[in-house]
Amino acid sequence: MRPDTDFEHFVKALEVRHARLAPAMLHRMARAYGSRIERVLADDLGAEVAPGLHEGELRYLRDQEWATCAEDVLWRRSKLGLHMDESQRRRVADWLGAREPAEASCN
Repeated sequence: MRPDTDFEHFVKALEVRHARLAPAMLHRMARAYGSRIERVLADDLGAEVAPGLHEGELRYLRDQEWATCAEDVLWRRSKLGLHMDESQRRRVADWLGAREPAEASCN
């Protein structure tokens, strides 16, 4: 099933295949990644870094979409920053900062 032909059916199929994950999170990720969602979910999602945002998704964004900092993840690529407080945004920045070379920065 492709997300561009019947999105609701696509999401329902995801909910069946990934029943351990919250439907709201799957819906958000389906909107964000479309058919690439299976790449994001292929590995263990790991710990939740901020509400609804796990290490596996951050790894995917860093490795496959070249997100280099929290601003990239939270504002440019997802707008998740709109729904997080400062401490949650800081956790995302800390997670990315601990895994990025010192010279990596957002422009």
